Amino acid sequence: MMGVIVHFYTEFAIGLPLLVVFLLTILVLTTPMFSKLRAGSILFHSIYPLLFFFLGGYLADAHKSSVNDHYFLEQTNGWANYLVKVTESPQEKEKSIKCIVEVQSVDGTPACGKGLVYFQKDAQVSPPEYGDLIYLNARFNKVKSNGNPKEFDYARYLRIHNIEAQAYVKNESWKKVGNEANPFLEWVFDLRTYFSNVLKSSGMSEKNAMVANALLLGQKEYLDKDVLRSYSSAGAMHVLAVSGLHVGIVMLILSFLVKPIKQFKYGRKLFVLIVVCGIWFYALITGFSPSVMRAAVMFTFIVVGKELQRDTSIYQSIMVSAFLLIILEPYIIFQVGFQLSYLAVLGIVFLQPKIENLLYIKNKILFKAWQISAVSIAAQIATFPLGLYYFHQFPNFFLLSNLLVIPLAFFILIVGIAYLTLHIVPFISDVIFWIFDGLISILNLGVEWVEKLPYSILWGISIEWYEVFLLYITILLGAIAFMYRKTKVLIAALVGCVVMLVINAGEQQKLQSENVLYIYNIQDELAIDVFYGQKNIFFSSEELQKDEEKLLFHVKHNWFYRNGNEEPTKWQNIFDKPFIQVGKHTFGLLSDAKLNDYRRSIPITDYLILHDIEFVDEFVLQAIEDQNITLILAGGVGYKLKNFVKSIVKDSRIIDLNEKGAFELYF
Repeated sequence: MMGVIVHFYTEFAIGLPLLVVFLLTILVLTTPMFSKLRAGSILFHSIYPLLFFFLGGYLADAHKSSVNDHYFLEQTNGWANYLVKVTESPQEKEKSIKCIVEVQSVDGTPACGKGLVYFQKDAQVSPPEYGDLIYLNARFNKVKSNGNPKEFDYARYLRIHNIEAQAYVKNESWKKVGNEANPFLEWVFDLRTYFSNVLKSSGMSEKNAMVANALLLGQKEYLDKDVLRSYSSAGAMHVLAVSGLHVGIVMLILSFLVKPIKQFKYGRKLFVLIVVCGIWFYALITGFSPSVMRAAVMFTFIVVGKELQRDTSIYQSIMVSAFLLIILEPYIIFQVGFQLSYLAVLGIVFLQPKIENLLYIKNKILFKAWQISAVSIAAQIATFPLGLYYFHQFPNFFLLSNLLVIPLAFFILIVGIAYLTLHIVPFISDVIFWIFDGLISILNLGVEWVEKLPYSILWGISIEWYEVFLLYITILLGAIAFMYRKTKVLIAALVGCVVMLVINAGEQQKLQSENVLYIYNIQDELAIDVFYGQKNIFFSSEELQKDEEKLLFHVKHNWFYRNGNEEPTKWQNIFDKPFIQVGKHTFGLLSDAKLNDYRRSIPITDYLILHDIEFVDEFVLQAIEDQNITLILAGGVGYKLKNFVKSIVKDSRIIDLNEKGAFELYF
């Protein structure tokens, strides 16, 4: 893991010959001649971790398509004719069809590499499908970070998935020329689509169908914002994200059903075979989504290790499964799902038995409730630092919601899989559907009830990456002190808490003393934040003010960090003010609506923001240049106008948000 991490941030890696030398050295040192020598043992234990460190760096480097001499971005830097293959099931967006493609040639020259293509959406045109070979004329651009403070780095996310470029293609610029789909995967995707259509046409409400699709098949793209918000606020999002919880439930169900087989000869091996096949069948009907594949690998190793090798530690099974996944896809360690899945499982395995033993309950129903609570507490302890870091929230009633959703998820999975299997059988399918629909309705009502409780969620928490590590160190020390009654370890854990409080207090004091302006880099929008300490005035259009999705993605994470709020201190329509005075600096706005005013006279200002404008007269730009005004090119400014502006105004006085990211000014 350390080798992968170091390579990701520094590009450091050794070649295959040197890696082979390290491996041969290790093999030599394990021979009886050297292994009995003290010097040989010391050398072995020094080189052994280095071998895996360099192996991680080498695998991470080899995993990247961009190191290949035929990488498609190296073949051209402009418009070209590409032959691409759609490698995954396309996703339907509001105005486009999103496809991950493998580039096979550029202008007839063989090429390689993955890219992201958005095809224009048109009801009259048949959309791309998995496995399609497509000729398209396009310009691939490197995906850049928006550079907005505290915003999710989408460019980094794509880089982790070995994608560095994207293109938008209009209907007249592409055509299908064939299909080379993997027959098995094509059947898997078709089966998933078929089951999805079964749920949509089953007669249940649209909301229930959304949740059923997410819970059974992992298709979260159909969920609307209200459903996502409800489950997130109630701390029940893990139910909708098909992953370790669902695969674990499938494993438990199968283990219970086929447990009697163990009594027969070779029964234990047959038991393992049936359970593992069942796990992978469930992975199949969910379309082999990455989260399910991850969980399937992990639970396969756990089942095999537990049943066939009784002395094998469950931790060893978990670590071996993680090692295999990292070998196959090194950058998986940066994926949030991987981190949360493995931390949750490790937390449950390590902490749940200790937490459960804190209470002895004779009543079986209450004991089961306590067991579920112990699992929830253990998983929450293991994952909440990452939840704070990535999602800036903490569900205060996670215990209550998990007492509801985990048992319901257990029964919904059983009934849901039965319905998908028997939906063509008359009468029986009707009975199963009635139960299935009722359970999902109860789940939705329960989640909505928890969400509406006062203070159901703690929003606006923001911590840095180093605070995440400090939190985990403190949690580990606290757990050790609790289990082994170690006073010194407890003191160390308390010191960790004090250090975090001091860091937080210092950061709050720093933020209170800062006055800063941000102009966010948001496509087709203009948004300006002016912070006076921990109070802020947010300037934007009324449309952006109402667009919760854009605000959450681009802006709100900065609010969480700077003032811990989900709303600004004051909201101002940016088009109501001709100028914004910030300290000694003045910001003006030039748009199509205000162009005539600038044709008559150029106002005195330090910065001039171009937004939502198609043309600017040459003499206006020349006057701006003569007055040494700095131009900020924001959303809604096309390439042609940008090039025209740059031909007249000096580069040193042009700030293109699309190229440089958000503008920041301390005053």
